[in-house]
Amino acid sequence: MTDNNRLSMKRIFGIAAVAFAVILTGSCEKYEDGRPEKSVRNEFSQMYPDAKDIEWDREHSWWKVSFETGTAPNRTEHEAWYDLNGQWIRTETDMRLSAVPERIMGFLSASEYGSASFEDNDAEFIQTPSGNYYRFDLVHSGVEIYIDVSEAGKVTLAKFDW
Repeated sequence: MTDNNRLSMKRIFGIAAVAFAVILTGSCEKYEDGRPEKSVRNEFSQMYPDAKDIEWDREHSWWKVSFETGTAPNRTEHEAWYDLNGQWIRTETDMRLSAVPERIMGFLSASEYGSASFEDNDAEFIQTPSGNYYRFDLVHSGVEIYIDVSEAGKVTLAKFDW
């Protein structure tokens, strides 16, 4: 075999190895706790066709999928929850406090928790089949609490039922 042939073979193998590595690590979904049923994956794909960096986790009797949308620097992180049959339960979207609508911040300010301080500089926008709301991590009278503010202005102490 000539030196040129060896060099060509090395190039071909090198290109093939790089292509194989890209295919394996490219846009694969990650499954930490097994793979959800096809009905669950299909429901997610229909709801979030532009999702990137998808990672599935099994949490009790639900599937939680963490993913991102958008492109840098405006990338947004989300978590969506589905039951084992593929029924959507909720989606949580991280957001900066500065992105929360003024009217929502007004509802919070006018409530009994209006004097509380923010634990950090972000909030969550939570979507459910029964309605949407914003969740804030506050410190009120020295105690960390979570407050939910609905789009209609109802302010409540968060209840974690799951």
